[in-house]
Amino acid sequence: MSPEEIVFFRPGFSSSPELKLEGEEISHLKAFRVFSEDKTVIIKDGVGASFVYNVPSSSKIGSLVRTEKIERPKARAKIATAIPKGNRLEWLIQKGTELGITEFIFLVFSHSDRKDLNPERLLKVAAEASSQSGQDLLPEIKGPIALSKFLEGSKSNKEELLLFDPRSEVQITPDNIQNKTVLIGPEGGFRKEELELISQFGVLSVNVGESILRIETAGIFAASLFRLGNLR
Repeated sequence: MSPEEIVFFRPGFSSSPELKLEGEEISHLKAFRVFSEDKTVIIKDGVGASFVYNVPSSSKIGSLVRTEKIERPKARAKIATAIPKGNRLEWLIQKGTELGITEFIFLVFSHSDRKDLNPERLLKVAAEASSQSGQDLLPEIKGPIALSKFLEGSKSNKEELLLFDPRSEVQITPDNIQNKTVLIGPEGGFRKEELELISQFGVLSVNVGESILRIETAGIFAASLFRLGNLR
């Protein structure tokens, strides 16, 4: 029987001939009852590099077997959204990562109920989701960013934006969402000046149905359309 393969993400990890397992990694191996077995531990840096190590039974030290590298695909799946409250934020990160969101951008609006983030915690949630879903890349997590600053940055980078707006006459499809950044507003709604600002930047509005979606629901809806479009 071949050794068990275990994947851990370590953002920023660089190649080393020897691997020293960290506390949480050892706890994970013990919890799944593979620490006392010969195993293959794969360390992924989250940007495409994987480092494969042989780790003997009951050892905290592994030896490098090989290094693998993949390129980040050109197709991007990005959402720019208000920050959901409570554990709904982590749920969005987890499920969005599993569906292939490549970048989460969290914005601050006048009606935002929440304006804080814990990037380290969110990256850990994303790493766990990437590991469980067999992915090599971690999404980028940015914010919190003021709406005006985000719009100015998007214009400078020539990024196309789509605003989810139930009043729009343009229907969202898996085709017209591809390689664009989806803009999702706060649950309290946009203020008049925010809508005027968005309009000034020429953001296209698209209709996603009559019902009002919560932030995380809209995010997962967008992620599903991105994924569907990539499968075509």
